[in-house]
Amino acid sequence: MSLGLVVVPEGRAAVIERGGRFRAVLGPGRHFVLPFADTVRARVDLGDQILSAPPRVIEAGDGREVHIGFEVTFAVTDPKLATYEIGNPAIAIEQLTTTALRQEASLTTAERAVTAPGDLHRTVWTVLHDTTGRWGVAAKELKLAVSPPEAPGTPSTAQEWY
Repeated sequence: MSLGLVVVPEGRAAVIERGGRFRAVLGPGRHFVLPFADTVRARVDLGDQILSAPPRVIEAGDGREVHIGFEVTFAVTDPKLATYEIGNPAIAIEQLTTTALRQEASLTTAERAVTAPGDLHRTVWTVLHDTTGRWGVAAKELKLAVSPPEAPGTPSTAQEWY
């Protein structure tokens, strides 16, 4: 960097700042920049990325619990927005998806969430797709794994006493 040469590999982009302000997005290749004045703020992967979360216990609207896991495929479409609008797209997408799942699951019954996950998927996908677009990220696919909680193998201490 001190020589003023920035090398950006294929499938990546570099966000350049000068004096702490955005200057340019550099695509793949070799680029000359002003030494000591320009800095690389971020190097962004432009390829498809897969974010998967293990099943989590989420309470449905009827008070029963369901296990919901998800997998989101996304890609950065605008490196400038992905750098400045959101700190870490993967963490933001995970939190957004988890929040949307909790919200939507609270509006339905556990049985409906397990037997007809399409409604849950449709609503969460809409939220995910609309929000990530403003971040310079394109959500490409959402897979949900919805299952009822496992029945306990042995009764708990409280169940034995009552």
